[in-house]
Amino acid sequence: MIIVGAGGHAKEILGVLSELGELGDGGSSAVFFYDDLSPSAPDSLFDRFSVLRTPDEAKAALSRDPRFILGIGKPSARQFMEKKYSSWGGRLTSVISPHARIGEFGVNLAPGVNVMTGAVITQDIVIGKGTILHIHCSVHHDCRIGEFCEISPGARILGKVLIGDLSRIGAGAVLLPGVRIGYGVTVGAGAVVTKDIDDGLTVKGIPAR
Repeated sequence: MIIVGAGGHAKEILGVLSELGELGDGGSSAVFFYDDLSPSAPDSLFDRFSVLRTPDEAKAALSRDPRFILGIGKPSARQFMEKKYSSWGGRLTSVISPHARIGEFGVNLAPGVNVMTGAVITQDIVIGKGTILHIHCSVHHDCRIGEFCEISPGARILGKVLIGDLSRIGAGAVLLPGVRIGYGVTVGAGAVVTKDIDDGLTVKGIPAR
């Protein structure tokens, strides 16, 4: 499979794949793709995993194994790369840490989610395609999170919160019960959101403004 990216989040994805036993003895089942706009990308990571530099290399790898995992953080970049790789015949694939806690009732995780170590998802929750739940964040009952969102480490999404597509919730932020977050919103690290946030806004502070 291909991990799309070769930076920090891609390395964390690699760790989860190792925990899941997906790498095999030689690690040959996982490769990294780094686009041709970044000529300084290394040829390999950890002297073991190849970094693909061109679309032709990526397409060749997908012809052998169509699975790809989004290993980049920025929501708009994740959306862009999902469309590109899908158009090349790739199959968007989720990665879920065995050390995440996911509820048994009414949980719907769309394809391509990244659920990282220590993340907690309780009950009656819908999470859209390509969204990241980083380490030690939590999403509580009756929440709806859109596509290609990023929920950063330690963020707390309390009950009945709605988050629109392509939104970013910063590290340690808290969204109080029932708030509505629009499309393409950025919530700063450590912010406490007490009221609805309109599309496209960036907010920070306590309370978030």
